[in-house]
Amino acid sequence: MAAAPLWAAAQGGCGLSDVARFQTAVLEPAEEATPAYLKRTAESFIANCPDRFEARDAHLIAARSAMDAGIAADAVSHYKDAIARGAHLSPVQRLDQSVALLAAGEEREALEARNLAISQWLEALTARGMTNFDIRKSRGGVILAVSFPQQDPDASVHALWLAVPDGPGLPAAAVLRPDPMRASLRALRTGRAPSALTILEQRTCRDARILRETAQPAAIESFDRAATEAMRNYLRQPAGLTKTGPGEPLPSCLMPELMLPVPAAAY
Repeated sequence: MAAAPLWAAAQGGCGLSDVARFQTAVLEPAEEATPAYLKRTAESFIANCPDRFEARDAHLIAARSAMDAGIAADAVSHYKDAIARGAHLSPVQRLDQSVALLAAGEEREALEARNLAISQWLEALTARGMTNFDIRKSRGGVILAVSFPQQDPDASVHALWLAVPDGPGLPAAAVLRPDPMRASLRALRTGRAPSALTILEQRTCRDARILRETAQPAAIESFDRAATEAMRNYLRQPAGLTKTGPGEPLPSCLMPELMLPVPAAAY
């Protein structure tokens, strides 16, 4: 029988000490923090402290853990409960919710969650004063082309072309970004000093491949044709949800922060 979480030993009403025990059980677990452990710990806190404000965050922990444990129905339920309690999901969390809904067979709700994720992302960009994006209709969906401010040469993303299918398919992106790790590896191979390297990378929820790279300064516009064509090709046959076996993680998007990037407020 699994040991009860540390915080569960508290007696009486649920107070700050119980919250602290729960947080310790999550952040400093006494056993391996597997998805099953985190889900069990979060669900125990919710059951014992249903009226605590922190229960909504516990629902989010349980939802993410359920996804990692491959339990779509539980992930869907916990996301809904977190939202009902007032949680404001980030665009990335909304994208995860969309994947969970797809895996649970709720396609209409999955489409709504995915579109909401993208709408919230665009709202976040607008809140940062970034309105330099346009919407391009394509067969099978739309392409959102976004250029980011270039004041910071070390920004994680310079520009992005996001492909959004008309149906409940998963999005993809062509991302123009610096790649310092790849630049360092190239320097090691050639024996030369590292130089800046910029790549145009196609990212889907399951994989990534480089479309183009350059060590020379180049305008964003020079990448537009290749990026747009790659996204048009993707929309002709967008990726659906990859099947996973029982207990395997749901196929949530890899590094979604590169597909829905939001620059720091200092930009």
